[in-house]
This record gives sequence, structure tokens and C-alpha cells, in this order.
Amino acid sequence: MRNCFYIPFVIAIPLVTQSNPGSENYGIANAHTFLRHWHDPSLKGTLQHCWMRKKKNVMLEISWLQMRQCFTPGFENKLEQGILEGWYDPDDYLEL
Repeated sequence: MRNCFYIPFVIAIPLVTQSNPGSENYGIANAHTFLRHWHDPSLKGTLQHCWMRKKKNVMLEISWLQMRQCFTPGFENKLEQGILEGWYDPDDYLEL
């Protein structure tokens, strides 16, 4: 018999996402639309993403960049601390 495990989690998907029309956003738009269609088949044939032609999300992108620059070093430090103190084993596939 195969050993299986289940990790409970809660996911929230925004009803609509938006971005400027750069090609770097196609994957996000497609992934978001796929997930919304998967959870609500009545949305078939619709796009769950708004392309903002005048780049109205520039301030939001700046905020995300700043948050990432502030958050990442501390988060990486905690991961390193977890390895050093044995909180988890990076060689254990289930703990990655």
C-alpha cells in the first residue's frame, strides 16, 4: 500500500486580476483564467483578466517590488535558521 499524505489548505482566487499589457503577464492572466474556469465552469469562454491600457497598475507593481525587497532577506534568513536549528530537513522531499 502506498503511503499518502494530505495537506489541508485554503485558497482564495480573486474574481478579476489586472495588469499592464506586457507579455510577462500572459502567464498570470492565463493561469488565473484557468483556475477561475476550473472552479466555476459557467465562466467558460470568458477572460478573468483586465488589461489596463494606460498602465494604471504601476504604483501597485512598485509596492509589490518594495514589499519583496523588504520581505525576502528576512524570509531567507528564517529558512537558513530552520536548516541550522534542525526545524526541517531540506533533503526530505516532503519538507521542501
